[in-house]
Amino acid sequence: MYGLKGDNLNSKINAALEHLGLASFADKKIDTFSGGMKRRINLIASILHEPKVLFLDEPTVGVDVQSKNVIIEYLQELNKKGTTIIYTSHHLNEAERFCTRVAIIDEGKIISKGQPKSLVATQENAHNLEDVFLAITGKALRDHA
Repeated sequence: MYGLKGDNLNSKINAALEHLGLASFADKKIDTFSGGMKRRINLIASILHEPKVLFLDEPTVGVDVQSKNVIIEYLQELNKKGTTIIYTSHHLNEAERFCTRVAIIDEGKIISKGQPKSLVATQENAHNLEDVFLAITGKALRDHA
């Protein structure tokens, strides 16, 4: 727990549970939680020690709209307080809303990067990052067995 213990640890846990809407479930077993609740618990575990850099791999996959909103808003607050967040997602509308810089990766290589609005502006008829992604990578399926 990166040296966290006692009252300091309990205080951080309680504040995070409250902030992410889980305070009333503090005495419940995690295996009874919904997917969205588990995602929020995972986020809490990753930020208790106040990392300077936070790596997140699709932290909102499989969650309801309300949980997604709470998670994104909390991450934005962390970022404003100075935490750098490296965020991977297939949900490009989420990346467009949340990220200040985006790298589009195709077949393991960065093929485009920049601010979301700038990337959208580079492609004729693009209205969002999904349009940009499809314009750059194509629409063909990439199934492999």
